[in-house]
Amino acid sequence: MKKYKVLDIFSYVSKNVIDLKQLEDIFHNGINDAGYVANDYCVERYEKGCKLDENIKMAVCDLENEGKNIAFIKESEKVIAVVGYREK
Repeated sequence: MKKYKVLDIFSYVSKNVIDLKQLEDIFHNGINDAGYVANDYCVERYEKGCKLDENIKMAVCDLENEGKNIAFIKESEKVIAVVGYREK
């Protein structure tokens, strides 16, 4: 199993709903398990060409420019966080 280091998290929900530590835990649990779902959260790796809303596109561009891998944390098909990461 590969290990990853989270470098950035762009969250689109209030920390009162889900904090950064919880988002990081969801990422680590889900990145190695395609289709991981827990409490309606899933992790998907970013694929070039996928349709993104403008706020998410800005975060993706920033992370791409920095050479980072990108994943989305979704809740019920809605992106709630964009994660920039690297393999350890």
